[in-house]
Amino acid sequence: MDLWNQHLGLTDDCLRACVFADYIGRQKPPAESAWASIVDICYSDAIITWNQIFGQRSQETHWSKFVEKLEIPKSDKLKPFNKDIIINFLYISEKEWAEYHQSMVDVRNVRIAHLNTTHSLEALPNITKAMHCAYIYRDWLLEAILLANRMGFNFKVSETRAKDVVNTYRAQIEKAYYGL
Repeated sequence: MDLWNQHLGLTDDCLRACVFADYIGRQKPPAESAWASIVDICYSDAIITWNQIFGQRSQETHWSKFVEKLEIPKSDKLKPFNKDIIINFLYISEKEWAEYHQSMVDVRNVRIAHLNTTHSLEALPNITKAMHCAYIYRDWLLEAILLANRMGFNFKVSETRAKDVVNTYRAQIEKAYYGL
């Protein structure tokens, strides 16, 4: 799989998991229903995929490793993806980002990928921020792919914007939840 589609796939996985978990959670399904378990699965998937893209720089799929390989012409309006883009999109400070980032890494490390019962977590991270990270990165990736195609590459990729992807996932989970 080429790196472009790998990163788009990860962002779409993260967006889907966030949207599904959020939607199901807002419905407050009965504890004995399958939906209560499904929301946990979606939340876990959101944490895992977010960490694959935004977690530790040592991850092979971390956004920084992908972005550093790209050469964007100085004359192009597209700017390299960086942490400031995320922070500005989320309207948070560098300190808030560091705290959120650490909470996402911690919950992945001590509750989802590994079960470390000696480490307490005060609260689980809000996946709305995770969704927004994936959202802005997906739209940036699409712009980078369109730039690459203007430069002579021929990447076959959907030109669907993040907002449309999110709306599609919302419609899918709503139909599934109500059995439509």
